[in-house]
Amino acid sequence: MKNIWNKIALEAKNFANKEAIIERIIIKNINDKKDFWHAISDILGDKLKTDDFTRSELQKVIVKEIEEDPDLQEKIIADLKAYVDRDFAIETYLEVILFSRGFQGITAYRVARRFLLKNQKLTAKFFQNRIFEVYAIDIHPNAKLGQGIVIDHGIGLVIGETAEIGDNVFIFHNVTLGGTGHQGGDRHPKIKNNVFIGAGATILGNITINNGVNIAASSVVTKSVEEGMTVAGIPAKVIGKAKKIQ
Repeated sequence: MKNIWNKIALEAKNFANKEAIIERIIIKNINDKKDFWHAISDILGDKLKTDDFTRSELQKVIVKEIEEDPDLQEKIIADLKAYVDRDFAIETYLEVILFSRGFQGITAYRVARRFLLKNQKLTAKFFQNRIFEVYAIDIHPNAKLGQGIVIDHGIGLVIGETAEIGDNVFIFHNVTLGGTGHQGGDRHPKIKNNVFIGAGATILGNITINNGVNIAASSVVTKSVEEGMTVAGIPAKVIGKAKKIQ
């Protein structure tokens, strides 16, 4: 983690020297921060603040939860690396933590989930609601997300209460992991590892999207998909073997 924070500090210095408008943002969010965890917590505190809770108050709450949970830290770092490695529009760690609504949204979700697991349900709901209001991303804190996840653009993402997502999953905007409305309980999709979900895709019901599946944009998936397949259409059908995407 120290190496990444040093890299972010160097990126910040380089941008501050070249872009006067950005220098103010860097001074506020990076330069005077103790470490990466304080920086990302302060950024989230600024984004999620309300009339009831100031930036500083939320920053202290968020950083405490992150510092107490090594597993949470590991997932946040894996997500951060995935953005730089896989998102063609991203060049630096700095731009991810400052400007990526997907990264900020999923990081805030991870904090919300920690509160839920501590049986602080309304606190978790508060964070869920603020994430939706600020980022247009609605992830139920009970949903289980792995690590190395990229939420590209982020706008319009909905992930239901009993949904599960594995590792190294790439999700575009306007994606829904929802229920069919015909059953309660465990009613949302299970997404395994290394899955690609295109923009506008809708995946409904307690179905399994197995490892290495590609789901084409605007597809509606209501049945489980075997490993390594590409599906497309309404309703989605297998159109061939999956090829690596991003």
